[in-house]
Amino acid sequence: MKRKIYITIILFLGILMNAQKGKVGINTANPTETLDVNGKTHTNALYLRNPGEPTMTGGSFLATSQNALQLYDPNLESSGLFNYLKVSLTGVPGTGISDYDTKIDANNFLVVLHNYSFKLNDNTTNVMLDYGDNGVNDNKQGSPDVVAFKSNGTWHIRARFTDSRIVAANTNPPSRSYNNFTVDLYLMAYKRLITKQNISDVTANLGGTDGSTQTITKPSGF
Repeated sequence: MKRKIYITIILFLGILMNAQKGKVGINTANPTETLDVNGKTHTNALYLRNPGEPTMTGGSFLATSQNALQLYDPNLESSGLFNYLKVSLTGVPGTGISDYDTKIDANNFLVVLHNYSFKLNDNTTNVMLDYGDNGVNDNKQGSPDVVAFKSNGTWHIRARFTDSRIVAANTNPPSRSYNNFTVDLYLMAYKRLITKQNISDVTANLGGTDGSTQTITKPSGF
């Protein structure tokens, strides 16, 4: 009992002495931060102000989903947590883009392609599709195949139409030899600092119904 009292007195004196310097140390006589705890801590709630902003001593803390803390160090991170990117590719042929390497690290970022547009290089949208690349207006068009995918450790982009060729509709007949399109891609790149669930794809056969009475198993992680 006496030992606990002595420890408490020593800790109190250390806090009192260092409080005059604007820094508080628990279990340390030389605190290096406003609050410097040398040992384990327990708290029922943790509130973080401006968690992604740098501090004078090299970083702020980010809460994670594993009951732990990770240090976000702006000197080490190449970008922020949420990054909006517009990729504008010019001189695209009528066959579209089959594999464009964005060079974004797939291990550290999750990339979502949320919108896109096809237009001529003069920024007009006077374009159309030639189904089957046959030069005939057969009132058909292929399905859009515009996705972000991982390959060899980086994120890649595919932007084309299946079974169709992009043609310039500003000539009569539409030009099938035009190879000067612009494709604008709008991406979100999320920094992988917070652990995510690996959720499997969900497949369900609706059996020809509208799906309102369909029952499926809840996806894992939700």
